[in-house]
Amino acid sequence: MTIPTEPIGSIPRPLALIEAIKITGSLDPALDPLFDEAIRDTIDRFEATGSPVITDGEQRKYHNFGTYCVDGLPNIAPDGFKLPFIAHTCQWPRLTAGPFRYLMRADSFIDVAKRYAHVCA
Repeated sequence: MTIPTEPIGSIPRPLALIEAIKITGSLDPALDPLFDEAIRDTIDRFEATGSPVITDGEQRKYHNFGTYCVDGLPNIAPDGFKLPFIAHTCQWPRLTAGPFRYLMRADSFIDVAKRYAHVCA
């Protein structure tokens, strides 16, 4: 008997990437090689398990899964509401002026992931 599995959530980031983000922020283009290496490593490890679902581990969604798309916008403030989880709390931004627009879209991560994935649809 097999139990179907599927990875969810974020994969821990490499320490070198975490330290670099502390210095420059997550939007610095100089971090692209570190993000790419984290994505490649995550995909390699998923593929090595034989998992039928391959993910980039949300490596580039640095702040959190819900606000990566607006991080860096000039019309948001950090003092929005707090969303409690079991072991931590995420701070969500507050829109300070319209119009609302995404800075980054989720599909922008696919092209990078496909560079490294060998199990693609």
